[in-house]
Amino acid sequence: MKFRINEIFQSIQGEGLMVGIPMNFIRFCRCNRNCLWCDTDFEDGKEMEITEIIDKLNESLPWVSLTGGEPMLEENLAHMIRRLKTENFKILLETNGTLFNEEVFLLCDFVSVDLKGPSSGNEGYNEYTLSYCLKNPEKTQLKVVIQNDGDLNFFKRVYQDEYPNWVLQPEWKSMDRLDYHRIIEEFPRVRIIPQIHKVMRVR
Repeated sequence: MKFRINEIFQSIQGEGLMVGIPMNFIRFCRCNRNCLWCDTDFEDGKEMEITEIIDKLNESLPWVSLTGGEPMLEENLAHMIRRLKTENFKILLETNGTLFNEEVFLLCDFVSVDLKGPSSGNEGYNEYTLSYCLKNPEKTQLKVVIQNDGDLNFFKRVYQDEYPNWVLQPEWKSMDRLDYHRIIEEFPRVRIIPQIHKVMRVR
């Protein structure tokens, strides 16, 4: 059983509520979106067996982030997660929210869903994914990248005040143009977190 992997590396988590935690990253090649501001190159990659993947992980780091691309496109993702958990890793799934598989979500220790606003060029999400997160705040976060007022208006449509783990992530090249006073006024309970790994200039 092989998986097409773009890269495997160790770094700090730079986005969302787990920001600053050192972890392993497994980056997959495929994606079902082509976001305009995406900064990932998916051209390179190779087929790898799960044993090869595990050999490249740092076992002293408890967390493994499954990221991409879109990990949910891997039909054997549940098998990979089970195998990683036998090695005592905790699993963070980073997904764009357009695909839902309850088995996969339940296997993960934390699920980060990046809902795509209009500036991505791919606005939309899966209602089942959103519903799962809203019902399971203890192991999920909902993140929206904000580039402009259109993204903020999108966020207003999906926002539900009772859910505690909303994250607004300023789009990297637009950070100094956003109206943070408006955001604070309209969404006082929302966390605003930039890409910290870029601030720190680590991969």
